Amino acid sequence: MNKFMQTKVLIIYIILALVLIGCSMPDSIATGDRVWIDVPVDGIHVPEGSVLPIEGHAFGSGGVSKIEIWINGVLQFEITELSAVDDLYSFSQEWAPPTAGEYTIQVLAVSGDGSASEADSARVQVGEVVISPTPIITPTLVITPTLVITPTGVITPTLPPDVVIDFWADPATIDAGDAFTIYWHVENVQKVIFGGTEQAFEGYYSDSLCKNNRYTLTVTHLDGSEEKRTVDITVNGSCDSPTPTSPPPTPTIPPPDTTPPSVPAPSSPANGATVACASTQTLIWTASTDDASGIARYYVKVEKVADGQSAGYQSTGTQVNVNIDCGIYYRWMVRAQDGAGNFSNWSAFSEFGVNLN
Repeated sequence: MNKFMQTKVLIIYIILALVLIGCSMPDSIATGDRVWIDVPVDGIHVPEGSVLPIEGHAFGSGGVSKIEIWINGVLQFEITELSAVDDLYSFSQEWAPPTAGEYTIQVLAVSGDGSASEADSARVQVGEVVISPTPIITPTLVITPTLVITPTGVITPTLPPDVVIDFWADPATIDAGDAFTIYWHVENVQKVIFGGTEQAFEGYYSDSLCKNNRYTLTVTHLDGSEEKRTVDITVNGSCDSPTPTSPPPTPTIPPPDTTPPSVPAPSSPANGATVACASTQTLIWTASTDDASGIARYYVKVEKVADGQSAGYQSTGTQVNVNIDCGIYYRWMVRAQDGAGNFSNWSAFSEFGVNLN
């Protein structure tokens, strides 16, 4: 057994000893199961049609026979094939929400004698936010004991991404009859309207004018509010031919890009590798591809395997430096976002350990 595995086993036994010594509780509670959801994060908002991974861990001193996954009070999945390290079990299940709306995911760990853990839950908003909240239906299963053992790990919340709205003309001043081009680049919003039509988050429009004109870009934010940006084209002189009395035709603009990029894959450290003790570690992955709008950035999620504590990172390239602690076992995954705001699926988890010294 290498130094990393020795340290991992020692940490697990120390945590169990502290819980037993610091809490005066009946044996039926002290040997009870615990379960928690790692993915999805509580309160997450995803597009309609997404396939969500439901992943987490369970702890059972007497073993865990199965994991039950309830969605809006209805039992959807029973997972009996579990992987375990000592008394720490991990589970994973994909779920496709049938329609837009708010869903409550609840997870129970059931031991071999049929007793169940306290439920952990996560709320997921699929598609547009529903004004009338969907009531949360609690499963009718009676859960005992009443004493709740709260994991000490603190999950760092992922902050919402910053909104970017760029809207400009080149050139903004022309001679009568000359051409100009209007550009826009928008990130982290619901939709973009230009010329009366929903557009991709990045695009352009070219035309020529005989008189001054103003163009408007309407942006709908994630909370449903609207923001308008305008660009004025100044025309010097006048055209030789009279200005048409009929309105100009509606501009023909390419349809929006709704195809997500390909899924990136972790490459370094290799899955199952052990790295030297340090304060940071460089994570490297394969590049995603997107022919329509290119790759804008990558999102990386790093978790401590023992307690589920996680942190999020962003990068415009295919690597990022993350903070690590010596003697800890980590797992991480990565996904891509293209220039039109489409997200790829998360990659599979890749795990690595850090030597104690």
